[in-house]
Amino acid sequence: MTTMTAPVPRPPVIDQLAALVVRNLRTSARVPQLLMFSLTMPMAMLVLFSQVFRSVADSPSFPAGVSYIDFLTPAMLAVSTVMAGTNAGVSAAIDHTNGLHDRFAALPMRSALPGLARTINEAVFTLARAAILGVAAVALGFRFHGSAVDAAAAILVLVVLAAAMSALFGLIGDRMRRPDVVQFAGMMLMMPLMFVSSAFAPIDTTPGWMQTAAYLNPVAHATDALRGHVLGTATLADTTAALLAAALLWVVVSAGPALARRRGTR
Repeated sequence: MTTMTAPVPRPPVIDQLAALVVRNLRTSARVPQLLMFSLTMPMAMLVLFSQVFRSVADSPSFPAGVSYIDFLTPAMLAVSTVMAGTNAGVSAAIDHTNGLHDRFAALPMRSALPGLARTINEAVFTLARAAILGVAAVALGFRFHGSAVDAAAAILVLVVLAAAMSALFGLIGDRMRRPDVVQFAGMMLMMPLMFVSSAFAPIDTTPGWMQTAAYLNPVAHATDALRGHVLGTATLADTTAALLAAALLWVVVSAGPALARRRGTR
């Protein structure tokens, strides 16, 4: 006589996602040194760049009536989000090294949930970095010239950009699976995302090819939108372009592995 074992019920997706998010936050908190550097590095860069490159504000092509700290702060919000994306890639590689992804594959949950949990984790730390960066910027003379709507829109642009960067670098971590290699690969990708934009100087002062490349860079669109909201000069077109560029990158990066898995099962 054979006995039949009832299948183990699968927990709701939202419970699985919440457990993964809590796990990621706890993992980050267990490495206070990395957490400290991740949160304070953008502040150090803001202080450094605002002092070294403030003469850029004397250029004829620089926006009239805008201080360099007001010009730079929104760019540093976008740049720090890109830098933090590399942490998501390294974390993904470490999970592969530790065999955690193999254990996830054996659990009754959707394969996309670990990546989504990483994205939520990065969004939380993005807001924390923005708060710390804002305090440092105010100490250097920064002033917010927008409205409450501008502030809300800027946060939305920043969170969507964080999701795109987390997905992009997380995919690199899933593919390369070695933290040291992922770190170097992340640096190679991070540099053009940061500097092929108007982050540190008006885009009109850069070579023509760089201006063309900036139109394809979601970080460039995010920088322009964030700066517009900070200065109170944002347009709907700039904000829409920033959201669409980041969302499109997130969709493409997130959908790629899913399509590959479907083709592999045929």
